[in-house]
Amino acid sequence: MLPLLLISTLPAFTLLLAAPATKACCKLARELALLALLLATELLRHATAAAAAAGSRERERGARMPSASSKPAPALASAPSAEAETTAAAAAAAAGLPLLDLPELALDRVLEELSPSSLAAMACVCSALRDRCSADALWGRHLRIKWGRVLGAAARREWDAELGGTASGSGARAGAPRPTTRRRSWVDSLACAWPFSSWIGCRWLLEGDHNLPSPAAESTPAPAPAAPRTDTVAAWYRALECGEFWFPAQVYNREDGHVGFVLSCYDAHLRYHQQTDTFTARYPPHGRKAAKEEDGVKWNRVRAPPLATPAHDLHASDCLEELRPGDHFEIQWRKNKDFPYGWWYGVVGHQESCNGNEHLCRCHQDDTVVLEFQHYAPGSRWRQTTVGRKDHREKGDETDGFYGGIRKLHTKDEISTWRRFWPVDVLN
Repeated sequence: MLPLLLISTLPAFTLLLAAPATKACCKLARELALLALLLATELLRHATAAAAAAGSRERERGARMPSASSKPAPALASAPSAEAETTAAAAAAAAGLPLLDLPELALDRVLEELSPSSLAAMACVCSALRDRCSADALWGRHLRIKWGRVLGAAARREWDAELGGTASGSGARAGAPRPTTRRRSWVDSLACAWPFSSWIGCRWLLEGDHNLPSPAAESTPAPAPAAPRTDTVAAWYRALECGEFWFPAQVYNREDGHVGFVLSCYDAHLRYHQQTDTFTARYPPHGRKAAKEEDGVKWNRVRAPPLATPAHDLHASDCLEELRPGDHFEIQWRKNKDFPYGWWYGVVGHQESCNGNEHLCRCHQDDTVVLEFQHYAPGSRWRQTTVGRKDHREKGDETDGFYGGIRKLHTKDEISTWRRFWPVDVLN
């Protein structure tokens, strides 16, 4: 049966690959091919489940039939063995006892173990499970595991603002201009995040049920299905997975490979691509230069902004008094006043009059702090600069750029992340 099933779905798969998604005439062909693949997958899944259930029933029937040579033991007749209890439990599971009959805590524990795609599929079973599987607590856990390291408070604020703009745009003031985006078909929109055989098939069946009224209700039109809520964590997770939401974050070594951005971290808006498991970063304009986009940004180059300071604002330094030689820091730097700040990595150095002896060093008592960027060669004009501990403001000029606020790195994880991008060769 399996070879016949594969042969029958081969034309549909070929049509799905050959039909371009950009032409309107091929859109229907692609969706029909995707539906054919869905039906074939569902048929294979049901056939496998039926075979497994039949085998389980046979084993149960064989376990219940006593052998002719065995003699009953009266003392043990009222106390079933552990093996019998296990067989009965397996038979009950094979019989398909309702999942909702489980205790509340047990059901919640089962749902916590599901992957995002399985959780979305479970939400299609019935209304009771839809409410449970859409809970923010379940999806919040998945959001923290995969996206917690790159999402900050600014991303949440922008998502809430987008929801507010969508809600206001659908009301009486719907004529307000909004950015235009390509409207995706429901197949494309759902296929980007969830498996074909579960989520898409369920949505297809649900829509089909609403389009086929029952004989008893033919005279009265059926109410339209309620639209899924967009203010849930599940909706946010799906928007991130499908690349429908550009979120603010920071990117290490922007324009990867560009020597002018080594050991820097710049603000950007990112969009996720599930097929490549990478991001597209959109950097803000630099002066008169247009905004740039960079594709193929990997996860290890993205971080959530550690501070709420916007890219064009000066950060108020609060760590200058405690900086000592050997401390690691980030400092704002920009080429000129029209550019946004980027964060650059460095290490606090010693004064020229200090020999570096830790027992005799008094650099931490000096009114100026020596900032070293050790990935530049000694003698380079980018190698070292100094700032005052008191009343520090932006300093610099159009030649060497402008230095802004300073942030001390306190954890080993932050330092090791920066050191991971250390250049192989020292820069001039």
